[in-house]
Amino acid sequence: MPSPKRTDEPTIAVAYTRVSTKREDMLSPELQAHEQDTYAARHGIPIVERVEDLDLSGREFARRSVDHIVAGIRDGRWNTVLLWKWSRWGRNLLQSRLYLAEVEAAGGRVIAVTEDFDTTTSAGKFSRDQMLMIAELQSNQISDSWKEAHARRRRLGLPHTTAPRFGYLYSKADGYTPDPVTAPVLRSCYERYMAGEGMRRLALDLNANGHRSTRGNLFSPTSIARVMDNGFAAGLIRERSEPPAAANNKNTMAAFDIWRPGSHDPLIPLDLWESYRAKRQETALKAPRLRVPAHTLSGLVVCRQCQKTMISARNGERNYHVWRCLAAQTNRTCPGAVASNRRLESLVRSWVLTQAKGGDTIEADTKRALASQQAITNLKSAEAEIHRLKTKRKRLLSLYTDGLVDKSDYQDEKSAIDEALTTAESAAALAKSTARTSATAYRPIFTTLANLWDNATPPERRELLSKVITRIEVSPGPWSNPTKATIIPRWSDA
Repeated sequence: MPSPKRTDEPTIAVAYTRVSTKREDMLSPELQAHEQDTYAARHGIPIVERVEDLDLSGREFARRSVDHIVAGIRDGRWNTVLLWKWSRWGRNLLQSRLYLAEVEAAGGRVIAVTEDFDTTTSAGKFSRDQMLMIAELQSNQISDSWKEAHARRRRLGLPHTTAPRFGYLYSKADGYTPDPVTAPVLRSCYERYMAGEGMRRLALDLNANGHRSTRGNLFSPTSIARVMDNGFAAGLIRERSEPPAAANNKNTMAAFDIWRPGSHDPLIPLDLWESYRAKRQETALKAPRLRVPAHTLSGLVVCRQCQKTMISARNGERNYHVWRCLAAQTNRTCPGAVASNRRLESLVRSWVLTQAKGGDTIEADTKRALASQQAITNLKSAEAEIHRLKTKRKRLLSLYTDGLVDKSDYQDEKSAIDEALTTAESAAALAKSTARTSATAYRPIFTTLANLWDNATPPERRELLSKVITRIEVSPGPWSNPTKATIIPRWSDA
């Protein structure tokens, strides 16, 4: 139960101000501060700190300073929060009540100085909740208006704003038309990325040639990726059927599941876009250090003893390039394995040449088809479990804010749900990856590898090898050991 504020404790306040839109001439912060000061002076309450959240929506609490306010109550710096109106606390009833419960549990209280209700009574709590519901209603009505406007624009094949787009010119009469200067540049970026160049190289070349973002800034790997990932250059308008699961996943390619034809002319063909999109989604699943590999076998060599990835190193007076067990080198928890890079590459090259002539690929085709079917089944099951857990978490939050579940039980149950949700999301990601891998036609990859091996760069060889090899297991001991190194192909794990 929330801890009531002690009547013998002097009231010390923090003034909290929030506005949704920040602009130089806005009067709202000053208006809020004036009403807070007037109330504090009338009741003899000292204000020891002012906390402002400018340009932040009331629909979410994640980026706001409410946790700082609650921490101040726990630390004894203040015990009262002064607001202008209840809408300043939040425009999401469930989250607003949740954070009000946090304040009360810490021993504090919240007062809206122009809507001052005695929230220690049932009638006062009812009145407060009514004001919060009205605030949420107003926010929802504004949101609905914007959604209708955006939906209408999408039906017309238009983006939700008329903001500048790299590669295009915009006019009110003609809409977006290809820019004769930057359109070929953007098209070239897609082609170069598919040829193996990374976002960093693309950004450096754009900047070196005098190109700038639509805001006049230098390109970064992230900014050029955003331009290319949004699909606008392919003549598409993107949207999502439901909000992203994570706040930090709002604008990633994976967050959008609907791609509609736009009214503007595309700069790249649709097949190039689909290839680019598939490669970007595959890259997102890789560890950052593996996205631009330095060696042909980067990330593929593992220690058979501990199944940890082996790292590239130099050994001996002659500076031989070898692969070492990471666990053996860092914490001595494994006897460790060491293998010559030259011998491993020779083993892999011989295996590639054998597979290019036929090898195990007939058997692999059968396993690949079965694996694809199983991956699709697993993906559907994982997505159903994710939906069930999200619904359960939402119901739990509702029970907690209604006072039907105490805080400790809520936190324990929420932690269990979050853990299960993480497991289900990992299973879904694995199923998607397996489905893509299982759809791979292996024979053409081996043929390409065999033909290009001697002239290809290490990153180029590594990219092709990752499509046919899961890992290369290395055992301790001399190279004469028959099981010193074993190649585990993709279809072996299917």
